Amino acid sequence: MLASPDNGIPVLRTDDARRRRLVVPILVALVVGALVVALTAAGRQDRLAGSGSTLGQPLIDRSIEAYRSAASADNPDRPGATGNDWVLDGSGLEYEPVGSMGGIMRLAEDDVAFAVSDYPLSKAALDERQVVQFPLAVGALAVAHNLDLPPGATLRLDQATLAGIYTGAITRWDDPAITALNPGTRLPSTTITAVHRSDGSGSTAALTRYLSGAPGWTAGQGALVSWKGGVAAERSSGLVQAVRQRPGSIGYVERTQAQQSGLRLAQLENAAGAFVGPTDAAMRVSVAGLDYAGRDDYVGLAPTSAERAAYPLTVPIYALVERRPARETGARQALDFLRFVLEDSADLHERAGYLPLPGAAVGQIETYWRGHLPYAPR
Repeated sequence: MLASPDNGIPVLRTDDARRRRLVVPILVALVVGALVVALTAAGRQDRLAGSGSTLGQPLIDRSIEAYRSAASADNPDRPGATGNDWVLDGSGLEYEPVGSMGGIMRLAEDDVAFAVSDYPLSKAALDERQVVQFPLAVGALAVAHNLDLPPGATLRLDQATLAGIYTGAITRWDDPAITALNPGTRLPSTTITAVHRSDGSGSTAALTRYLSGAPGWTAGQGALVSWKGGVAAERSSGLVQAVRQRPGSIGYVERTQAQQSGLRLAQLENAAGAFVGPTDAAMRVSVAGLDYAGRDDYVGLAPTSAERAAYPLTVPIYALVERRPARETGARQALDFLRFVLEDSADLHERAGYLPLPGAAVGQIETYWRGHLPYAPR
């Protein structure tokens, strides 16, 4: 029957009407929910994502731009396409710099096809996570500082003094231990602020590996350690900003990012007792003679050169992919991009501040893929 009208509109007051008022909104909500899930899944299929190292970010970002442009140029169906609007089989290519540890952890997520790290996983960790790692390029970790020095002067540090700075044993720039390494350079009595990464970082792993041989170093080594004092910063961008904002501060970051930010770089004492900066030539000496065949799954690839011209914080950049991914199409696309980084972007490496791997190494790595990745091109 018809009840009294609401706002002039008759309202049915029956049991069926009441049920409809309850059921219809529920059905609408279920349909909308299903559409959201479907669109979200489609969105994940429409992107090819990588994540990880901030030290390797400049290289990956430049390589993505070049890869997009190359793919557009090779697509006869889109002659007017540019690198800015390119999509690969419907999948957008992007990279999130969350730190090496964050990238490795995110590789287990369905929407992440590859990770980038500046330290290698152990064999046990590779087996546990069911991933494969291999080198992509060679970079350098720089010790950067915000310190006024006389024109032409370069700060020199060894393991002991740098470890003392990060443990809090050395607190001023004119400390006798630092002045002894820098004869003829007038150092100010400015307080030192040691800036470190707060997130799990391959940069931290490289630095603490270097410092682990210093007397009095007790923090250990790894991507995430317990620092004594200092200032914590998240990601490379946060560390650079923290050093720039604090006169007398010191930190560690990829060399090109430090240079582009206007920070000055220190020379570090190497295994031969020589003080060397992160130049291309010094990096090449550091990695000369490395074996890229992957017999140990690239676990022990870290440079250990004893040459006088070698830079001690030269760092291989690694890519990691799953052995048996949930999305094999995405895994194939990721491997295609990583092969582009290895084979076709040598000029990008140099512009971004990295060294490409030798040609023979690229062939060895692709042979390694075929033996360890079922979806690798044959």
